Amino acid sequence: MRRVIQGVCVLVALAVLPGIAQANTLCVYDPSGANGEVYLVAKDYRTEAASWGVNLVMKPYTDEQTAAQDFKAGKCDGVLLTGTRARMFNRFSGSLEAMGALPTYKQLKKAIKTISSSKAARLMKSSRYECAGVAPAGAVLLYVNDKSINNVEAIAGKRLATLDYDKAAKYMVRHVGASLVPADVGTFAGLFNNRNADIAYAPATAYHALELYKGIGSKGGVIDYPLAQMTFQFMVHTGTFTPEFTQQSRGWFYKTFDRFAKLSRQAESRIKKKHWITITDEDKKRYDKMFQETRIKLRDQKIYNKTMLKILRKIRCKTDATRAECATKVE
Repeated sequence: MRRVIQGVCVLVALAVLPGIAQANTLCVYDPSGANGEVYLVAKDYRTEAASWGVNLVMKPYTDEQTAAQDFKAGKCDGVLLTGTRARMFNRFSGSLEAMGALPTYKQLKKAIKTISSSKAARLMKSSRYECAGVAPAGAVLLYVNDKSINNVEAIAGKRLATLDYDKAAKYMVRHVGASLVPADVGTFAGLFNNRNADIAYAPATAYHALELYKGIGSKGGVIDYPLAQMTFQFMVHTGTFTPEFTQQSRGWFYKTFDRFAKLSRQAESRIKKKHWITITDEDKKRYDKMFQETRIKLRDQKIYNKTMLKILRKIRCKTDATRAECATKVE
């Protein structure tokens, strides 16, 4: 008994000694679990965090909703989620995925650089949560089971697999007159591949990993026009980590941008050429205007953050000053 008591005392002493990092739980959503690319990058992050004096114990999740719920319940000190899901914790960073707001990876990189700076630190915090890093997860593309579904008018009446927790997507589905088929990250591909939905949306990585080419079949395709930019976001409970740590963390995630973006570009390059559907420049301008009007309405409904939308507009206009929106300041 004496030895047991001595052992406990030693463990307690080690826990409070300077330089001994207390373990924090990092929950990581990756559809492929501990064998996925996201989880592998998270392991590199854990190694980097150790050099900052933070010891992270990682826990993989293949179900994103469960990861979010466990984080909200305090079972995770930090969690890595998609930006759409993370919006419930931080509307500012979650609005990076606003529809049509960032057509290119170059623009997304600029946006992540801007919000990862120390000047933007206060915007990355809410009363209970803080975004401690953002990485690209791929341009969101539209997959259709018939190439005739190549414009907004053709989408009307068609069944569209829609993430049921994404208020912005549900609004857009109603706006274009499509029929909403409720789905989540784990079910949308099956709905599309089994012909229970005519349309689905996801980054190009899903074309291969979730076999969306089965839903495309011989008549469908992939529309070559990004609807949004999907991101991975690292959320933590406010106050759990020091301001120095969360700032270093945002810088590290920004530095990994090219690593993540490379995976997305490679996935896009592997989509069969025959499956790509090119839309006209005139249609692109129409869609740009439609998305702008949608972003404004969702901003007014407190779904998108107005400060983030202003930042994204400045980035778009700096990249391409000929855009019609750049002559006004309505967003």
